[in-house]
Amino acid sequence: MWIAMTVLLVAICLGAGGQICLKAGITTLGPNPPVGAVLGSIVRNGLVFGGFACYGISSLLYLVALSRLDLSYAYPMIALTYVMVTALAWWLLGEIVPVGRMIGLAIICIGVFVVATSHTGGQPTPTTADTNITTLSEPG
Repeated sequence: MWIAMTVLLVAICLGAGGQICLKAGITTLGPNPPVGAVLGSIVRNGLVFGGFACYGISSLLYLVALSRLDLSYAYPMIALTYVMVTALAWWLLGEIVPVGRMIGLAIICIGVFVVATSHTGGQPTPTTADTNITTLSEPG
């Protein structure tokens, strides 16, 4: 379980890092850049490209985590990305975080804590949908 949790946390961190890279990269284009410049920045701007790379790796790691954790446990943990992105935006990008936003992030942290402490361990439990998919995929 600890390996799955570590993989999930790395995926969350990469997702947050990807957001910061995207914002930092797009900011270099100046205010209100044309849509073509924004789309072109995907291949021309290292930060934007890096942000997408972080997302890609994050998605692959998330799949690994999902193979070992219940979706109803893993998915709510992704909410930590909101907290991390806001903290990084404040720290690295100098964004102002108003009190109301901080309260909302605290509520998210409480929710993630409740979800985290609800984990019972073990493999994901098969569902009726899993059984139906297996039945549908069997020949004859």
